[in-house]
Amino acid sequence: MGGVAYLNWIDTDMVRDADQHAVLRELRAHMPPPARKIRPAPSVAEDLATAVERRKPSVYVPAWLRAVQPLRAFLPPLVTHIARTELPRLERTTPFTATGLLGAGGRADDRTRNA
Repeated sequence: MGGVAYLNWIDTDMVRDADQHAVLRELRAHMPPPARKIRPAPSVAEDLATAVERRKPSVYVPAWLRAVQPLRAFLPPLVTHIARTELPRLERTTPFTATGLLGAGGRADDRTRNA
């Protein structure tokens, strides 16, 4: 039996690296307060393990993500709208640079490609 996990921001090196880039930090800052919160990885792992042990077909971490599930189709256009209006304003004060791959996995991939 398979399952699906819907996750929000998890405190990993990839998320911490993302916050070092103005464009990604700004996009997250425009999310509603609960959506921008970063959850500790051990806490997320516990929630996922509990869901697997209970053979749940789906798990939402944090639980409030279940409430926005019906709105998922509307989120990409909303994010696009915010990006098109807010990012040009930000770029006038902070020029954007390419982020490249993020986190330890991204750095390892870069080293492999450049070796």
